[in-house]
Amino acid sequence: MYPYNFKSPGIDHKKIFVIMPFAVKYDFIFNDLINTSVEHANEILKFSEDHEKLFAFRTKEDRATTCGWINVLQHLMTAQINMGVLTDQNPNVFYEMGIAHATQPIQRQILIADKDYNPTFDTKDLIFFKYNKENLKASSIELAKWIVEAIKMYNIDLEKVIKKARMSLGPYDFEVVIKQYSVSHFTIESENEEQNSSFEKDVLGIKNLCNAGLLGLNTISRDNNGRKQVEYSYYWTSLGNDVLYMMKLITQDELLLRRKNLPDFF
Repeated sequence: MYPYNFKSPGIDHKKIFVIMPFAVKYDFIFNDLINTSVEHANEILKFSEDHEKLFAFRTKEDRATTCGWINVLQHLMTAQINMGVLTDQNPNVFYEMGIAHATQPIQRQILIADKDYNPTFDTKDLIFFKYNKENLKASSIELAKWIVEAIKMYNIDLEKVIKKARMSLGPYDFEVVIKQYSVSHFTIESENEEQNSSFEKDVLGIKNLCNAGLLGLNTISRDNNGRKQVEYSYYWTSLGNDVLYMMKLITQDELLLRRKNLPDFF
């Protein structure tokens, strides 16, 4: 699986994916600096409920049974923030952060390194946070501010995207929204001649919503007694659900549930 072929199921707005070396000698960076800074960030943002609290995650703790590289891609593409630890210029870190920089908005990237870090040619112009391993408490408070700023910048840009998508809805698109907002997945079919007109409008509306990125097409291929059978459904994408939430058609709890249950495309 190459990054070019990977289709993201949407953003996990709580996850900060930490890209760093696995060696035990670096554990203090994750445990004492990053985790502590995330706790401070939650306090600053007043995130007190489990459904909104940010958390740091690294693949060293990943218990998934699927391919490790696919897991890395999933985290890179879906984390609210990708945080790269540049200390000691680990090649895996550089490679994964390169993918993140090439595929994700800069607002979702934070680079950190030891205060004595000497940037290489390709990273000398990048902005990164310098921590002091002799004073991790102060460094974690400062890093928390970077996390908060990244969250706020991303949310501002996301709100612009959601508003633009909302304002682009045409009459047929809006009709599909009103008919199907209450379910995360749905299908349509033309039952009789009298409904053809309505069916054609729905098809056009769905086409427009797919082109706008609000709907996606999910297909499942089954073998039915030696005969290939394809089942399909449309689903509200991460952006689509954000638009529905903005229109007050679904609750925040429903929004979070749908984000969690978006189809996987590995």
